[in-house]
Amino acid sequence: MPPAAQPPRSSRRTREAVGDVLAHGAVEIGFQAVVDLVSQQPVGFEALARGPKGTELEAPGALFAAARDAGRLDELDWLCQREALRAALRAGVRAPSVLFVNVEADASGFLPLDLRALYARATAQMVVAVEVTERALTHRPAALLGRVADMRALGCTIALDDVGTAPDSLAMMAVLAPDVVKLDLAELAGRPERELAEVVDAVAAHAERAGTTVLVERIETEEEARLAATIGARLAQGWLFGPREPLVTAPAPPAERTVHASRQADPRDVTPFQLVAEGREVRRASRELLVGLSRHLEEQARAVGRGAVLVGGFEDDAHFDADARERYARLAEELAFCGAVGTGMAPEPAPGVHGGRLHASDPLAREWTVALVSAHACAALSAHDPGTGEYEYVLTHDRALAAAATAALMARIPS
Repeated sequence: MPPAAQPPRSSRRTREAVGDVLAHGAVEIGFQAVVDLVSQQPVGFEALARGPKGTELEAPGALFAAARDAGRLDELDWLCQREALRAALRAGVRAPSVLFVNVEADASGFLPLDLRALYARATAQMVVAVEVTERALTHRPAALLGRVADMRALGCTIALDDVGTAPDSLAMMAVLAPDVVKLDLAELAGRPERELAEVVDAVAAHAERAGTTVLVERIETEEEARLAATIGARLAQGWLFGPREPLVTAPAPPAERTVHASRQADPRDVTPFQLVAEGREVRRASRELLVGLSRHLEEQARAVGRGAVLVGGFEDDAHFDADARERYARLAEELAFCGAVGTGMAPEPAPGVHGGRLHASDPLAREWTVALVSAHACAALSAHDPGTGEYEYVLTHDRALAAAATAALMARIPS
């Protein structure tokens, strides 16, 4: 047998460099101020990590790319979170000051016990906002929704980063129900007015309905600060308010709290019918009527297009027949996200469709559901068969319920 091929020297050197960073905890945490545009006073900080100074891994993008290639992304993600929380605790950051902590979108979402304990200490002392991106929700729905639920259980608030950079992110706002929405002014500034108006309108509508705080980042001039206030931001960060730098002693906390935690059910523990039937009239209908209503919601999603999320619960994959596969494959080409769950469901039951396999004991396996959510449209139809010949069902256009039903379905879709 010929000798095994040796990995490229550069790859081996990179893996060794990542190993050194992890072994010695060699990440440097800097803090950039977050400012209240109303009071013009700092209300918190974003913790930003870098690799060893003067090395090829100093830039965060290079550092995380190298860890990903080395198969050690989770370890680096945990290290950066630990160092950010410890530095903020040492500096004496206190509520209602906010500490924004980034979590890597591609990481598994698992939290070691020591890191969970550290989050518990931090949330007892300050407001901790964990930043996630919609990219992880479209790629690994169950992992991100589980992580968000876990972080909320630890007392954290949730910030959705990079909103508006893609149509998908506007649709995902309702599903994730973030407490803070972050807009990148530098990215949005180059958009045509029509696209910018769409983002501003969607974010403003979500903030008004849910009480979400809007933060605009990468602000460098007074004119940009005024623009941020004009488009509805309460908070801002960028070089205008200070660079990224070490935090030795935190300033006095602000007079009022600007980021508030919302109460959300863990989507892994509920089903759409449980959500929409609570406190609402449950009606009875034939299967034919429910089929018509389901198709109507699919057409609503198609009319919205790239800004819509649609997920169907089919009980068993046998109900996801050839006709359903064809319809959902067409929807997957047009929507931000299209999914289907059921017992025996394949990971991709139709081209482009995200599949979730349900365990037979999951109560959701006995429900028939179609849930739709976008920046402005929302609906959820959920039904079950009590064995009487007719289905019991609820149809709701309540946005919070439709979004929660969608999240409950997506929490069963691994990737």
